[in-house]
Amino acid sequence: MSAVDVAVAPLPAPEQRGQTVIADRVVARLAARAVAELEQTGGAARQLIGVAIGRETGEGMARVSARIDGRLAMIEMRLSLTYPAPVRALTREVRRHVIERVTGLTGLEVRHVDIEVARLLRGRNR
Repeated sequence: MSAVDVAVAPLPAPEQRGQTVIADRVVARLAARAVAELEQTGGAARQLIGVAIGRETGEGMARVSARIDGRLAMIEMRLSLTYPAPVRALTREVRRHVIERVTGLTGLEVRHVDIEVARLLRGRNR
């Protein structure tokens, strides 16, 4: 077989070529970035045994964890929102945007997004 024959040889079917595995932490970081893309959202302080460590200033990224099960992703996030904001509408928008971005970037089906609003921050302009 020559080099030309090898270059022209057909590829095996996609399911026979291998598998791409996306780590939980990669999905969590993508979700945190998606939250940061939205106005009126911010980060949340770290917690230790349920108690916030440091001040809840809304700076930084949302705290996000993800779990992958096959082709399904489940995401949990803790974030802050700007006050006054319609919390229900804003969390609905965050959920929609995170699902859209994570699905678009990874191909995973985001089945579940839990959002904990840790704090409402008054008068923040991003």
